[in-house]
Amino acid sequence: MKKDIIKIAVLFSAAIVGWIFWVKQSIKDAEIQDKYEQPFFHNNILINGRVGGVSDSGNHCFGIIYLKDFVSNVKEFNPYKKDIFPYAIKNNEAEIYSWMCLYDVEEGDSIIVNSNDRSILVIKKDLREKKEGDLKFVNDEKDYIQQNSKLKFQ
Repeated sequence: MKKDIIKIAVLFSAAIVGWIFWVKQSIKDAEIQDKYEQPFFHNNILINGRVGGVSDSGNHCFGIIYLKDFVSNVKEFNPYKKDIFPYAIKNNEAEIYSWMCLYDVEEGDSIIVNSNDRSILVIKKDLREKKEGDLKFVNDEKDYIQQNSKLKFQ
């Protein structure tokens, strides 16, 4: 009986130690990824607009946020040139690629994107709530973006 308790305690301890190492490695990997991504976001792009519609992929609340009545300091941003997919701008249209449920994005909300800060701010249409978040690369969702984007790049 005591041997069984000792075995369980050793296995449990090993599992806890393994979990701690996994968490530490995950944090380290995230920091490395962040350092890698930062220069790609530092491109001085600002976007401010209203949500004209959304397209939900059905995959972990990822989707495309279509902006209307937006202003930006750039006329075009082609995400395919450098394989960077946080947003796109072309022909007076803009799209943001993000996990929409994080911000509870709805048509009529206002969105402000600052690429240098890697920030996205959603101001709800009733002006009672603001939600802030971080821009992320979304390359895993590139197929969905290509199929559902209103912006076509060559």
